[in-house]
Amino acid sequence: GNHQSAAMSGRLPPKRDSVKASRLSTQLQKRRDAARQRQRDARRDLTDHARSLAFGAEDSGSEASATRAVGDQDAMHRSSSNPQELALEHPGTSSTEAWVDVAQMGRESRHERSPRHRRSSSAPGKWSRESVARFSESQFMLPEWMVDVPPDLGHAWFATPRPKGQRVLVISSRGCTVSRLKNGRVLHRFPSALPGGSQRTMHGKAEDSFCILDCVFHQEDGVYYVMDCMAWNGMSMYDCTAEMRLSWLYSKLGDPETAECDAATGTGPNNRYRFAVPPTHNCDASGLRAAYGSPVPFRRDGIQFLAKDGNYELGVTPLAVMWKDPNTSDFFLDENPDGSDTQRVVLSLQSATGDVVTGDPTPIALARLPAHFLESAGRAAESAPAGDDSLGRDGTWRGNGGLRDGLLLRFAVGKSGLQIQDGLPVAADLVYEGIANQRRGGADTMTKILFQYYARREPITIEEIGMAVETQAREAAMAASSGSSASSVSIARSSQSFSGIPNGLFDF
Repeated sequence: GNHQSAAMSGRLPPKRDSVKASRLSTQLQKRRDAARQRQRDARRDLTDHARSLAFGAEDSGSEASATRAVGDQDAMHRSSSNPQELALEHPGTSSTEAWVDVAQMGRESRHERSPRHRRSSSAPGKWSRESVARFSESQFMLPEWMVDVPPDLGHAWFATPRPKGQRVLVISSRGCTVSRLKNGRVLHRFPSALPGGSQRTMHGKAEDSFCILDCVFHQEDGVYYVMDCMAWNGMSMYDCTAEMRLSWLYSKLGDPETAECDAATGTGPNNRYRFAVPPTHNCDASGLRAAYGSPVPFRRDGIQFLAKDGNYELGVTPLAVMWKDPNTSDFFLDENPDGSDTQRVVLSLQSATGDVVTGDPTPIALARLPAHFLESAGRAAESAPAGDDSLGRDGTWRGNGGLRDGLLLRFAVGKSGLQIQDGLPVAADLVYEGIANQRRGGADTMTKILFQYYARREPITIEEIGMAVETQAREAAMAASSGSSASSVSIARSSQSFSGIPNGLFDF
């Protein structure tokens, strides 16, 4: 329909300074430091959460546990202490002390389940309607977008080319394998060679054998590229470091000639789709170059950076970062139906104040809707025809019930852009365009908005990242030779002196 446009009042930003200067920030690194501190100080138990994903979330206790794990924003940032660290060069060496035996913790007796529960949870795809409705993208670890270069990127992070495709959770249990999209709907249901994924790979009791993998389905060749591992053969790995999880993953599914689960790397009657692991590199200069330009058997959709010491967080985490440019992604800029390059954002309404906020665990208010607009929009919504539910089957808002708290609204970013302080947006010139699809998973995060804002003005380039990584390495080497500690290197320092990569390091 026709969407009413209304400029946000009272919070228009002043004239924008240099985009690169706006990336001078201490706040972004503080957020990464705080995430690491939460991992050291807190401990979570996602045993019931893993079981609810594997066995259908039908048990009330499992449902409550999964809801707590996903719904509590603070719990999304709690992680295990004493993480296990393994170098990728030695994928076969591991310690079971870091694992949680899901089968033995919180196991319920089969005799305690009602017949209804047995039927509905007999396979990972047999979920109730309510369970599918609760499933959202917060079941995944959601990376932030690169709006600065971490000062330890060159030695404390991995770089992995991300395949183009649909992101899914692949869950194998009770002789069946199911892949679920971010909205909970089933993409594929099939037999696989993963533990618990077919009748041939069910070992021991059903509760002892299941897997949960974070994957991208590459449509062109029908391959599931496994980006991360949250559970393997009944053992939870949510609270293991990325170094541990990826090392374990490579030992199981990496090289088809040496992988322990080699049957899953091909296709056959008991493994309909092939599983593969994208190449992961230490994010030094050579690793960054390989992640960016080395041949891969799939179409790239950006580069994913993972902090080596980061656990698998539910929801948004600063210890995972996504980056794209036109060479690595067909979707560098968010697409618009009208073909324009106007930036559009989706924000969440706080009905008590009229603020529209980001989708971060600690939301950031970018503007306040004028009181007269809230009143007129509210009256229009309340006068809309009533229905059984305010949300249509396609995710569109039917309008009855007024402008409720948390309603997702769509805006265009106006000519004055964003007001940025210490690297973070504090206000924006926004033009209201309408009510967004309510099933999209949530409002845009702060770093996504910033990344798209920079991408239209002065994007972070691979040369800029490469220069920062090389500078970090040089300073670390100088510090080691002099016995002093290395100083931090920010993207601002790198960009101020950047005039090109020496020796054509990133000259593709």
